[in-house]
Amino acid sequence: MKKTLGHSAGRYRRDGLTTRLFGEYDHTLFWPVLTIYASIMACALLLPEATGATLSGIRDFLIFNFGWAFLLGVGGTLLFCLYLVISPFGDLKLGADDEVPEFSYGAWISMLFSCGFGIGFVFFSVAEPLTHLYESSHVIDMGATGEAAGVAKAVQLTLLDWGMHGWAVFAIAAWAIAFPAYRLGLPLTVATGLYGILGERCNSSIWGRVANGLGIIGTIGGNATMIGLGVSSISYGLNQLFGLELGALGQALVMMVVIVAYVISAATGVERGIKFLSQANMVMAGVILFALLFFGHAPAQYLLNLATQQIGDYFGQVFALQFWSDAGNFEQREWLGWWVVFYWLWYISYIPFCGGFIARISRGRTLREFIVGVILVPMLLAIGWFSIWGGSAGYVEVNGIAPLWESVQQKPESGIYMLLDSMDGGWWLSLIVLFNIVVFAVTTSDSASFFAAMQVSNGVENPKVSMRLLWGVVIGFTGIVFQLAGGFDAIRSLAIVVGTPFFFVGIAYMVSVYRMLKSAKSGGMRNDAIGLFARGLASHIKPVNPSYVKPVDAPDKPQK
Repeated sequence: MKKTLGHSAGRYRRDGLTTRLFGEYDHTLFWPVLTIYASIMACALLLPEATGATLSGIRDFLIFNFGWAFLLGVGGTLLFCLYLVISPFGDLKLGADDEVPEFSYGAWISMLFSCGFGIGFVFFSVAEPLTHLYESSHVIDMGATGEAAGVAKAVQLTLLDWGMHGWAVFAIAAWAIAFPAYRLGLPLTVATGLYGILGERCNSSIWGRVANGLGIIGTIGGNATMIGLGVSSISYGLNQLFGLELGALGQALVMMVVIVAYVISAATGVERGIKFLSQANMVMAGVILFALLFFGHAPAQYLLNLATQQIGDYFGQVFALQFWSDAGNFEQREWLGWWVVFYWLWYISYIPFCGGFIARISRGRTLREFIVGVILVPMLLAIGWFSIWGGSAGYVEVNGIAPLWESVQQKPESGIYMLLDSMDGGWWLSLIVLFNIVVFAVTTSDSASFFAAMQVSNGVENPKVSMRLLWGVVIGFTGIVFQLAGGFDAIRSLAIVVGTPFFFVGIAYMVSVYRMLKSAKSGGMRNDAIGLFARGLASHIKPVNPSYVKPVDAPDKPQK
């Protein structure tokens, strides 16, 4: 006879081969998501051209017809986050009032970067500033295409893409999920983030289950894009450093190496594996940045001046740029859609994964500390990173030291290696970059699969390693298939198409967060022992009349 959990009969199985292998899981979520994923993979393998054309068509339709909506939505999210910093809710904490953070501030920030953005930071550090220098509508309008005067603007536009907006949508999702999870003992699932709207039904309602499913599918698409970029960059680096030409089989082997390394990381858990690798990666990234600043072609004074100017340029113009929609032309030019709007959609596909993972590592933080740590600190690091990388690339290109732009147009991943190769000791720096990307790929696979495994395992904080491995293979295999079937363009299209539905969940998260914060400030969202115990029983038995539950701080009635 089958055994099931009493509160959700039939949903969380305890018998069968898959249960013994993966632990207790929600089969009504697990199997439908795998079926949808398998269908997409079958189409990509059997009909690669038709699949690529369909995804590209949907992507173009979304970008060039609803770009204004995505600009408003993501811009509004950032403004909402800034309001939360100065709001009366800033002292509310993820967890009990006396909760202390699980991770140190340095480890926390390191894991924020490594949970998904790391590969992109390295991959686009040269390619994107150069692209904006030659193709950005802003640089073209100012008449500085390919000139020194356009470098600062190109770096500023790169920071717009990689700056506060992406972190803002992640921060709202993370707080929406973590606040009820750590205050009320609810599972760390995407649907839990809708508690402020759906209440106790957030994980059992059809809307909550749809949100969980969309979250996993979006995670697969968004992270497959990042892993695809990582494999491309690793393959190019192996060719440049060791002369290894990697075809389809070689790239698959690279992905297998990443998976093996990820398995080792996964077996040690968040507290050791992801934490250690994330901190090691930040050290490697710092070494490369230091070398570029003091031993690169561009004078250190110029790069430091550029970084200083970017602080003023970015923060001084961010609110104008975030809503800039090229309305000075009757027909919108393609640059806005291919860069800013694309990035906003890409980040939307990352909302469930980054939000869920940030929720997992942020217990014990106050709202004000959380918003500043998730949005402002990464922004300042991005200013330093892209100012030095982008400034160096612009200096080398404009002065004709190396044909970076010519190479980047053919292979975006070539920029970082060509820039470093033009320096003394460039081979060794390129080797460090290669290791940097490999570790970022490992931490991305680990944290993404960790999140997907949490969703199908009823939101447990530490899902079984075998379940995490399964989703790591799924994400890696998706990146490889779409890389071989249609290249970078197909992977980007996949991320946008599967992630766009989560735009509406992101808007709902803001409503949910505001309602939960108001409730907590007025005495709701109880985080005391009785409140947590009552929540734990709520899914097993019919709740008692709340009027019969004496508040913790209420005085006892005098005994007769």
